[in-house]
Amino acid sequence: MKRIIALILICFILTSCAKANSEPEYTESADNISDNANYATGGVWLSFSELKNMLLSENGFEKEVTAVADNCKKLRLENIYIHVRSHCDSIFKSDFFPLTEAAARYDYDIFEYMINIFHSNGIKVHAWINPYRVSTATSDITQLRADSPVHKWLNDDITENDKNICIYNGIYLNPAEEDIRRLVIDGIREIATKYPVDGIHFDDYFYPTTDASFDSASYEEYTKATKKPLSLSEWRKNNVNLLISGCYSAIKYINEDITFSISPAASIENNLTELYADVEHWVKNGYVDCIIPQLYFGFEYPLKDFRFEKLLKDWKKLMSCNSDVELLIGLASYKIGTDASADSEEWQNKTDIIARQVELCFKDGHVNGYVLFSYSSVVSDNPLNLQQRENLLKFNEGV
Repeated sequence: MKRIIALILICFILTSCAKANSEPEYTESADNISDNANYATGGVWLSFSELKNMLLSENGFEKEVTAVADNCKKLRLENIYIHVRSHCDSIFKSDFFPLTEAAARYDYDIFEYMINIFHSNGIKVHAWINPYRVSTATSDITQLRADSPVHKWLNDDITENDKNICIYNGIYLNPAEEDIRRLVIDGIREIATKYPVDGIHFDDYFYPTTDASFDSASYEEYTKATKKPLSLSEWRKNNVNLLISGCYSAIKYINEDITFSISPAASIENNLTELYADVEHWVKNGYVDCIIPQLYFGFEYPLKDFRFEKLLKDWKKLMSCNSDVELLIGLASYKIGTDASADSEEWQNKTDIIARQVELCFKDGHVNGYVLFSYSSVVSDNPLNLQQRENLLKFNEGV
């Protein structure tokens, strides 16, 4: 009997492997539903500019943090993504990155304080990081702080490490260089070791351009040292893959319960061809725990391929290759009332866009939750924001 059972198990495993290696047609069936079916969690991004305003607020930082926690509880937002490193800096004292000026005004660890407040209110904290961005405001390296790792590389006597930095309509860490991967991963290890965070989170800032001049020195060095070099595009994707897989391994070595999530741009194709972010590769190979695509479009966007329902279907299909990786959806609360986008008419006139989008996320169990960008728009007292918030609350209370 044991031999029969063993043979059945082997057949099952081989069949499963065959399915995993093929590209089956995606269908909206129960087979694609994760273990968290029929339950979706809410979250919100707290950006570096919002955090800065809180740190400089006349109300006092501690009151601001308490207000954020209270609002998250009222809106059933169980996860908060705090921008701890937006421009190769840190909101806490770090061994690798300079302390942000607004945080330096305080004689205590503001990140530790925030974690304690949010955890005491049942809210999970994710440390949000931009891995490569140093500055988008200037390409002038003389504007860099002396305690920045970038300044140190560019001002030491070692010319070899100058290629760690790329200048292109801003200043960026070079994804091709091992020193950069080490720096980013060291920063993640520091967070995961020092703080009881629930997650580490990246957004969609990867390669800032497709221009071949961006990292030409590194690519030329690579091609000279390699018998069969990858194309520039494949090489860049591999550089990002190395960082993502390295981050995942570092996080799980420290604490398997910490969630590693990434929030790519809405277009799967643009992620791949313009940002060199091969999301499907990350999902298939289990380099992430969670993907949160930024579906920042309404139901009536002029380009049909960018309408919310079409994007949602595309992402559910991509994620079906690995049910162990969760799918949350990033929603554009910041666009409420906007007159600056192609679908502005919808965002100016409809009062239930966010609620309807969240309802679709709940619909069939393929989506594990949603995250709103960003906090200030969620709690805005503008009439349209209030209506959108009330409709979201009505839906959440009915779930």
